[in-house]
Amino acid sequence: TDQQEGERNFHIFYQACAAAQVSAKYSFPSLNKAKGAPQVIDLTGLGAHSEFTLLTKSSVFELQDVNDVEEFEKTVYAMQIIGFSPEDIENTFKVMAGILRLGNIAFSAPKNNSEGAEVNSAAAAEFKEACRLLGTDEEALAKALSFKTIISRSERYTSPVNVQAATDTRDSLARTLYGTTFLYLVETINRSIGFDPKLKLFVGVLDIFGFECFKFNSFEQLCINFTNERLQQFFNTFVFKQEEALYKKEGIPWDPLDFPDNQDAVDLIQQKPSGIFAMLDEECLVVGGSDLGFVNKLKKQHQGNRRFDIIKQKQNWFIVNHFAGPVQYCVDQFLDKNKDQLSIDCVQVMQSSTNSFVKERFEDYNKKFGEGEGKKKKPVTLSSEFKEQLSELMQTVDKTDPHFVRCIKPNPQNQPDIYDRPGVTEQLRYGGVLQAVQVSRAGYPVRTNHHDCWLDYRSLVTKQFIAQHKDKPAMQRAETLLNHLTKELDLPKSRSGLCWAVGKTLVFFKQEAYEVLQAQRLKLRGGEATKIQALWKMILTRRKYLRKVACAIKCQALMRGKIARKLTQARREQRAAAKIGAFGRRCIARMRYTKTMRYCIRIQARMRGILGRVRAKEYRLFVKATKIQAFFRMKVQFRLFSGLRAAVHRAQHRIRTRAAVSQMRRLRAQAQEVGAIVSKLQAAQDQNQHLSQENDRLQSDIIQLMPFSASTSFVSF
Repeated sequence: TDQQEGERNFHIFYQACAAAQVSAKYSFPSLNKAKGAPQVIDLTGLGAHSEFTLLTKSSVFELQDVNDVEEFEKTVYAMQIIGFSPEDIENTFKVMAGILRLGNIAFSAPKNNSEGAEVNSAAAAEFKEACRLLGTDEEALAKALSFKTIISRSERYTSPVNVQAATDTRDSLARTLYGTTFLYLVETINRSIGFDPKLKLFVGVLDIFGFECFKFNSFEQLCINFTNERLQQFFNTFVFKQEEALYKKEGIPWDPLDFPDNQDAVDLIQQKPSGIFAMLDEECLVVGGSDLGFVNKLKKQHQGNRRFDIIKQKQNWFIVNHFAGPVQYCVDQFLDKNKDQLSIDCVQVMQSSTNSFVKERFEDYNKKFGEGEGKKKKPVTLSSEFKEQLSELMQTVDKTDPHFVRCIKPNPQNQPDIYDRPGVTEQLRYGGVLQAVQVSRAGYPVRTNHHDCWLDYRSLVTKQFIAQHKDKPAMQRAETLLNHLTKELDLPKSRSGLCWAVGKTLVFFKQEAYEVLQAQRLKLRGGEATKIQALWKMILTRRKYLRKVACAIKCQALMRGKIARKLTQARREQRAAAKIGAFGRRCIARMRYTKTMRYCIRIQARMRGILGRVRAKEYRLFVKATKIQAFFRMKVQFRLFSGLRAAVHRAQHRIRTRAAVSQMRRLRAQAQEVGAIVSKLQAAQDQNQHLSQENDRLQSDIIQLMPFSASTSFVSF
């Protein structure tokens, strides 16, 4: 219910919200068609992540290169494989939606009671939706959140709670719903894989996020860092036991006090009655206990402890010096988070839920709020429960043969070929790797066998010493060599004696002795390397000199050859010049001859062109004269034809005029008789037709009488 900036809430919330945005009735599978049994999942009550308070406390809501819808389908597919029924899958997501809706519920004080609390009217729709999803009665859940039941020896009564207490109860209910559902999932998974708690032989994987140190560290970070302290202590003990077994096997002396131990840091947190958790539990039982009172008691109790420190400017802060470094903790809400007690009223409301899935989760609820009317049970706090679970875990881990895997993230951008040195160093420190190195350096971190030790460090002694001891056994030879070097090089000593030890099969070195031996060995090897380099440089220089001499002789031979070739070339050029002169003269004479021939051909062509043009001009004159004669003859014939045609037209006009006049006279004479007029008109029309035919005949006769040449000329014109 509380995330810091840069953190996401549980992934399942974002996956369910992303799937609900696709469809409120999600048809599975939608993306991976070949995986999973088809199922329609009811996601009503969910929506975009921005609609829920629990998902907007941090600006981070997406993961790079991660599709939440695809992850949702993978989750559903995994649940189907494990053996969850479709009803359980749907009810699980209903509980997730109910948790998100609970987070949206806000409280306000009633008008007549400033110390009371009631569901804010603006959040009424959210509250109603949460009750629908969880299958609870609205009035009962509102009362359980706004009131608390107090059980005394003789009576049982209900009192209102303030807004902050109601908000804490709401958050506690949301955490409990998620926790019980998660435990059910784990139980189902263990049952599906055939886990038998009676078996002593098993393989387990313990995944720890690592040390946490933020700008604001609260109760959650203290629990996580306490877990890392315990695991680091186990790792130190494991390394210590391995070292102890190896030293005993090799038969060499060792001092267990050299190994670092964080037991004092563990005691600071868990020891009774002065540990941080114990004092926190005690403060939770005190009437009127507060976070500030708790931190003041801590400062008074642990003043002078090297693992505990204070910040004078911040009265409600304290510092714990963990194995990975100091961490500042703010005690605000420490008591509320430690209590984290879900009221018996909320438990009863959940147990009466109409949703069988929710009801079953609260049937075996472990936390005890009172047994009987007259008995009072000490409440279980989160810190005590956490310590108990961690102790059980460590007891289980102590019985195993552990193997450690350290995962280092090279850069926060998840990009290849980028190495963030400060971030990696911080991870090494927070992951306990640096202290692991410290543990390793506390004993004899450098180990080598007897023969390799003799080969590595025999160069530091004289040839006579080597000749005297080279035939001895390997162990005796290595020990004699190191004794001699201890005197010669004045090797440093530890509290237990020498900084080296010769075992049955190995030679052990403290870091200080190893560094001195390596420094002397490197110095000697550097001097010998210098001599080898000098000899090699002489050889290289001589080779360069001989190469230069050979090059000089070769250059002289080349120069002589070049001079001889130049002389030969000059003679060849002289002979070639003579040949070129003769060839040039021949070319000049030929060019002159060719030029003269070209001029003659041009003159001939010019004369032939003049004569041709004269002949062409005469021919054009003849053709034009012929055309003029033909045109003149055509004109004469056309004039004759035009005169004849005009005479014919005049004759036709006169004949028609006379016929019309005579006809007009006859018509006037017969105007009195209509029948006569009609007959006369018909006769006139017949006569007119006859005259027309006669006219056409005359015209054809005239045309036939015209000369043939005139007719031909007219047509051509």
